[in-house]
Amino acid sequence: MKTRLSLREWLVLAGLVLVLVAGESVALHNVFTSRFPGANDFFVRWLGGRELMLRGVNPYDRSVAELAQKAMFGRLTRPEDKDEAYFAYPLYTLFFFWPLSFLPYAWAQAVWMTLLQFMLLGSTALAVHLSGWRPPRWLFWLTLLWGILFYNGARAIILGQFSVLVGLALFLALGAIAARRDGWAGILLAVTTIKPQMVFLVLVFLLAWAAVHRRWRLVGSFGLTLLLLTAAAMVLVPTWPLDFVRNALAYKDYVAFGTPLENLLHFLLPDSLAAGLTPILSVLFFLALLPGWWLALRDRPGGYTWAVMTTLVVGSLITFRSATTNQVILYLPLFFFFRRLTGPRAPLAALLVEIGLAVWMWGVFALT
Repeated sequence: MKTRLSLREWLVLAGLVLVLVAGESVALHNVFTSRFPGANDFFVRWLGGRELMLRGVNPYDRSVAELAQKAMFGRLTRPEDKDEAYFAYPLYTLFFFWPLSFLPYAWAQAVWMTLLQFMLLGSTALAVHLSGWRPPRWLFWLTLLWGILFYNGARAIILGQFSVLVGLALFLALGAIAARRDGWAGILLAVTTIKPQMVFLVLVFLLAWAAVHRRWRLVGSFGLTLLLLTAAAMVLVPTWPLDFVRNALAYKDYVAFGTPLENLLHFLLPDSLAAGLTPILSVLFFLALLPGWWLALRDRPGGYTWAVMTTLVVGSLITFRSATTNQVILYLPLFFFFRRLTGPRAPLAALLVEIGLAVWMWGVFALT
């Protein structure tokens, strides 16, 4: 039985996807982005790339942030504003969208939002596969639709968030690790560092696990790819690592809230109590990961999978500024939970969970 596509079939499939992306980009431009500019998270990166590519201006320069502020708000930001529009990503982020910097923003936004939609579809399908969950066909297709319409995914697309690209790269890396394609796994893990706050805990675990199990190709390809990305970006802006750290610290200062755990505690408890509990619970959550990490490093059955799933969840709780858009990586542990459901009503239970989560998240958004 034939299980792999031929080169010709892959080319036909790629051509069909290209036609779909082009057609949807044109439609999205004509109907939406030409009339309602948005996707502010992408806009700041697009503007930084455009200023660098066309005018040679350092994207981390305050003048670029001021251009973004005037475009987004019609004025310079004030101290009470939550977004000062600094370029607060590693400079090599530009390599993943640089052709769009030469397009007018309405077109760049349309293409980027379309690409994010397809990336999120791919991420959702990959998460289903990696989790080992095998839903009936009708539920699989509904889950793909849910992955896009669920608040976290839809918001990521609307804002033009790079979290979708990071999630896709992470899931591809996990698939490559499972297939023992360690060179590709290391390259893909290096790509995830464009948003390090999303993946730093799982990166620490995966690299430690790879080293203990002598998967040196994975460790080496990760380090080499990260070095090449950093060096290539330094050719464009030699000072970018220091500039990035400066803007990242400034970003931390003007964003008025912290980790999801901290925000939840401040919502449920008095501020004085929440402030004291946040570091304690953060440390306890991290310590709770260590037994799973130990089992994985010792190659105990199920240890690796458990460690990955719990690390994704805890990392999303205790990481600074882990916004709802970053939580698209939690599709994987959610589907892993669905895999544990048994009995003839398991598909219905999974569907009800998806519906309940969607209603809850969109309801919270509507009410707040």
